[in-house]
Amino acid sequence: MKKINIFLVPLACLSGIILLANLLKWITPPLTSGLFVAITVLAIIPMLQEIYLSARRKRMDLSLPVLVTLLILLYINEYWIAAIFAWMTLLGRIFKEYILWKVEKSVKEISKSLPDIAYLKGNTLREIPIQQIRKGDILVVKAGGRIPVDGILLSKEASIDESVITGESKPVYKTLNDILVAGSINQSDYLEMSATDTSSNSTLAQIHKMVEQAQSRNTQLARFTTYYALVTSIVALVGTIVIYFFTGEILRALAFWIALVPVIFAIIVPVATTIGISILAKKGIMVKSPEALEDLTRINSIVLDKTGTLTKGSPEISDIVVADNSTDKKLFLQLVASIEKYSEHPLARPIIKKASEQGITIHPAQDIQVLKGEGITGTCLSRKIAVGNKRLMDELSVTIPAVVEDITQKKEAEGNSVLYVAVDNLFSGTIYVSDPLRENIKDTMDKLKAMNVKLTMLTGDNKVVASGVANELGLSRYYAGLLPQDKIKYIQQFKSQGEKVIMTGDGINDAPALSEATVGIAMGLRGVDVTLNSARVVLVHDDIQALPYMLGTSKRVMAIIRFNLIIATTIHVTTAILSLIGIIGILGSALMHQVSSAVVILNTLRLFTVRDSSAAT
Repeated sequence: MKKINIFLVPLACLSGIILLANLLKWITPPLTSGLFVAITVLAIIPMLQEIYLSARRKRMDLSLPVLVTLLILLYINEYWIAAIFAWMTLLGRIFKEYILWKVEKSVKEISKSLPDIAYLKGNTLREIPIQQIRKGDILVVKAGGRIPVDGILLSKEASIDESVITGESKPVYKTLNDILVAGSINQSDYLEMSATDTSSNSTLAQIHKMVEQAQSRNTQLARFTTYYALVTSIVALVGTIVIYFFTGEILRALAFWIALVPVIFAIIVPVATTIGISILAKKGIMVKSPEALEDLTRINSIVLDKTGTLTKGSPEISDIVVADNSTDKKLFLQLVASIEKYSEHPLARPIIKKASEQGITIHPAQDIQVLKGEGITGTCLSRKIAVGNKRLMDELSVTIPAVVEDITQKKEAEGNSVLYVAVDNLFSGTIYVSDPLRENIKDTMDKLKAMNVKLTMLTGDNKVVASGVANELGLSRYYAGLLPQDKIKYIQQFKSQGEKVIMTGDGINDAPALSEATVGIAMGLRGVDVTLNSARVVLVHDDIQALPYMLGTSKRVMAIIRFNLIIATTIHVTTAILSLIGIIGILGSALMHQVSSAVVILNTLRLFTVRDSSAAT
């Protein structure tokens, strides 16, 4: 972990003592002049290091103007002023390094929860470093132990503390095949898990890497700040030359120069955005880049998928109706489950679960075709199987009996989704699946409305089901029966109307829409890789209630950045004017310059006080 340069603190203390002793007349010339020069030269050393490192990266360090100022003061024998300015610069550097240390400490805290070792199951239980874990390894986590890598629970059940990721201390009940996140604590007696990735690619490791990279990424605002600092430096240089040319007063010219040099502007944006991303990460909100954080502050529209976003995403089969009474219900479920095991759609999971609970063997299938927004087809046990919505049945010219349509309408009015099944191009039956709304989802929608965000639901479900959900949540804008490409068209339409759009989703069908949105948000880690890669934000804990907190925190970060830019500019310009008309001299200019830096840093530190949604908004 980065620490405050131990050279700076004693140097600043010693310099302060010498300057105080001079004011109290405890030391006299010529000793004072030598001490003042020593203070200035020692203060220059860390500046030279930074300037050199920046030059190697082909960047101009904003310490360069300060260095030039100190060298000029020494050249014109203004040792006392040089020493005072050098001392103030040292204090400013210590302050700046303190906040950078706080940022890095915050980053390190994200990943310190990973264990050093794991227990690999084989012929014997073997202890290995987590770096040796490979995808597919069967691991044992003892009571009170931490999950070493992301994985899937192989035990029947477990109680897991996921506070390291979600910030929520309440244990989460997990069952067979549920996702386990690295760093979480096993509060059960014993569990077995299958590793789904290596330690370097775990959720926690990705969060750590993401926050570290945020410090070096340039957002639009960061680029503007850099450009602004460059222009300000040029204006300060030209003004300094003009003042010296007309007045011949080098100290007045230097006072103007010191007032306008934008040293603190180098850290305003990257430090604040890094703090913001780390704060969100601790709440289980992975914002992948500073650009995404900046875009979140412009959002005025949120598009919500229904299944797995507004609903719990853990649908259950409410009824299975086989069309032909002579058809064996067990065979019916076997054929459907054998096809659905190849689907990533949330409605496939309850079918496979139901088959497993009934001890039904799931057979391999061939000729699988996943038809986005429609369903899935394939061949199993030499029979052609199609499972999906009415659009798919229509395309296959499968006739659905009128009595089934009547039953389906009633089921849909009760909030059920329907899957039609055709075997060898003949209607074979229906599966009705219910997926209840998430807890407190209405409260979340109300909070988002209070933030003046326009809410829209886009779903592949039919209009009856969509209407019921929309009415219950108070959503006036919703569109049903959509294919993935339809969702993209609506998002494009909203963007063309000036809306800055968030799209939330959790399935492979949502990936194109996530990419099209201003900011795509993937719900939880259960989504396939293409979905997670398409999203710029991932809600690790799969909780849409995080949206108001996320928007509030991102806006708070950008509000603090804007305030810092305004207050620093105001102080610098005011100081430049006062120095120009002779009200303050070079020492006053240096003091005001450090005051602006202190205000910026103290204001940025306020970000560390964000604790909950109320604080963020």
